[in-house]
Amino acid sequence: MRTLWILMLACGLYGAWQWWHERSEAFDASAFVAVEMPGGMQPNTVLVLAPANCPSEQAQRSEALIRELDRAGIPVVRDSGFAFDVADPTTEQMQGIKRALAVAKRGAPVVFVNGLAMSNPTAEQTIAAYRGSVGSP
Repeated sequence: MRTLWILMLACGLYGAWQWWHERSEAFDASAFVAVEMPGGMQPNTVLVLAPANCPSEQAQRSEALIRELDRAGIPVVRDSGFAFDVADPTTEQMQGIKRALAVAKRGAPVVFVNGLAMSNPTAEQTIAAYRGSVGSP
């Protein structure tokens, strides 16, 4: 009986820890958030991550977003993955990487622009983030 009680207490504490950990990483999913940028990315260029050669709804939204950004004259690169090129990361960089991974888990298309990222943004949101981050009107 005592073993069962200790096991239940341990499970409860672990569950509370998991809940608190997830809660502390929460952010507004309806806006671009500050992140660590993937390695090798050109400044003032939008990176759209989405499945390659895929007929899915996510891939179709990605293609539509890329077309809209092209029409707006915004440099855009499409890719299906990303990596970070950070040697001996600072605490701030680690937090930025964690936010970037959390954004990517929300689904495609994932968009990176000048230190910001968002999952499934509209073309208008992406254009505003791009223009706001490069100081354009």
